[in-house]
Amino acid sequence: MTQGSWWGADLLGRHGEDEVWAQAGERTVTFGVLRRETAWLAAALRAHGIGARSTVAVHGSASFTQLFTLFALWSLDAQVTLLDGRPERYGRRPPPETGPVQFSVSLGESRESHHDFVDECEVLVRRRPRGRGAEGDCCLVQWSSGTTGRPKAVGRGPASLREELERISRVDGMPRRGERVAVLEPAAHSFGLVGGVLHALATGATAVFPASRTGEAAVRAAAEAHAVLGNPRHFAWLAGAARGSLPRLRLAVSSGDALPAETFSVFRGRHGVRVGQAYGTTETGIIAADPAGLLGPPLVGPPVPGLRTRVVGGVLEVHLTRSPYLYEDTPWRGGWLPTRDLVTVEAATGALQLRGRVQGLGNTTADLLRIESVLRAHHHVTDAVVLGVGPIEAHVATRADLDSTDLRSWCRRFLGGAPAPDRYHLLRMLPRTANGKAIRDRVVLRRHTTAPRGNPTDERQRA
Repeated sequence: MTQGSWWGADLLGRHGEDEVWAQAGERTVTFGVLRRETAWLAAALRAHGIGARSTVAVHGSASFTQLFTLFALWSLDAQVTLLDGRPERYGRRPPPETGPVQFSVSLGESRESHHDFVDECEVLVRRRPRGRGAEGDCCLVQWSSGTTGRPKAVGRGPASLREELERISRVDGMPRRGERVAVLEPAAHSFGLVGGVLHALATGATAVFPASRTGEAAVRAAAEAHAVLGNPRHFAWLAGAARGSLPRLRLAVSSGDALPAETFSVFRGRHGVRVGQAYGTTETGIIAADPAGLLGPPLVGPPVPGLRTRVVGGVLEVHLTRSPYLYEDTPWRGGWLPTRDLVTVEAATGALQLRGRVQGLGNTTADLLRIESVLRAHHHVTDAVVLGVGPIEAHVATRADLDSTDLRSWCRRFLGGAPAPDRYHLLRMLPRTANGKAIRDRVVLRRHTTAPRGNPTDERQRA
């Protein structure tokens, strides 16, 4: 495979030499620079023995070098495992999440913070003697978030990525040529890479990256942007920015987790723009979208064009032609992949309404996200995760002297006759994944439960 024939060559080659591809802080990178840096790195990586069907793990500093390296490896027909982590986390030992890869590429020196975006950085290539070459046409490996259990290695092929880009391009309102797009989600995350970096690359929009993973940096990156792509935490930060601080903003799209209605309301009141949502999974890519936020939470929009979905027993399923998992022992039976998300389809619009995550069997009509919202409204509750559906369990973070009687009365008051938690577990703080998403696994959450308070019933419920 040559530089001009790999599956994404036209994405890099369709725009003018001096057109701006990306910006971070004061550094601006044109499409011409992008093509030259990618070609130079491809030659350097080939000299290390990397080529067609090589398996390579890339980890380290968020940077332009990270993206140059990704495109260079793809141009060599290598399979890339893209990790979100700093080099010093692993030292000279390979990351444990990479699987049996042949090469490990570290980006940046150990003194660099993995929270900062750097222009360019050192590239260190190590050969791993027990690695194995790629099987099939998978070009990208990412790890699922692990919010409901063990993270899984998910493989995507060129056709899968191109199909997702085509679906995104057919969604009304997504970033357009000439616009500045603040990509606040890391490129190592699914929507940050495909919906942010690759879509901007395909359309000729300019990707703007924050200098660090802080609220202040997010506001600076969004200040002159026409579109902002981020997660609920980013939009909570931006909702607190001064009025008039986002003068060009026409589009705000949240992904990665359910957008709280409060964030939607405050952001709209402050900046005059409704926060839309893009819903998907690492395994499937984007599933549904409401970029303009016309529907608002808890609705996440109708399924994107070209994707087959269905709801079985209240759980959303997506049709895939092959298994997305690389290291699964169970055979793939083809067809429908359960997302484990409880969903209701709105009859008038076909939009999906998220109701929570499934764990167990039982009443699939429960709206777990609504229960979470009611619990978070309690002035002594700092956060909550509700799991269902048999039994429904509320894991509630609080620093006050609450017990299940208090919480049961609160839920009965505001939920009325709607399904409510059968059990309540109290924690000081909700455990989260490395990328900040709340863990939604009963076993993990129970390990974080505080010592029981109140009557003996509380103790049995926390067992």
